[in-house]
Amino acid sequence: MSKYSSSKKLKFIGMLLFAFGIFLVFLFSWKSNPNIGEYTFLPEWLIDWADQYRNNKKRTAVPFVFLGFLSGIYLLYIQKKSLRFWFLTLLILTITVIIAELGQYFIPSREPDLKDVLWGVIGTALGLLPLFVFHILMIIKKSSFWKK
Repeated sequence: MSKYSSSKKLKFIGMLLFAFGIFLVFLFSWKSNPNIGEYTFLPEWLIDWADQYRNNKKRTAVPFVFLGFLSGIYLLYIQKKSLRFWFLTLLILTITVIIAELGQYFIPSREPDLKDVLWGVIGTALGLLPLFVFHILMIIKKSSFWKK
């Protein structure tokens, strides 16, 4: 009973972290000023990098790398073996970045940008990729191909 309860708690924590990550994406995307320097809870090096003009598109990828990685860990933990769950996760995070960009349409000082969507998808893919490769390698290892 304790093991089941512990597993349920870990799943809840995973979903809570995922929801918090999406909340942060919307928080940063829907503020009137795109600079993040006013958020003191972020590391100084990240603020310095993100607030440079040359990084204003690429920085969209940063939270999605973490969300993709967190999602991949969660998929491995709950043992979702079907590839459709991995693609569904990519789709959900792609829809998230699209919603975040469309929300900027209603903020007078911001405007949606297709490049931000692209960087969000790239970030998600970069976060999911190492865990997806690990997942595939585990499937191959367990298959009869490697057994004598």
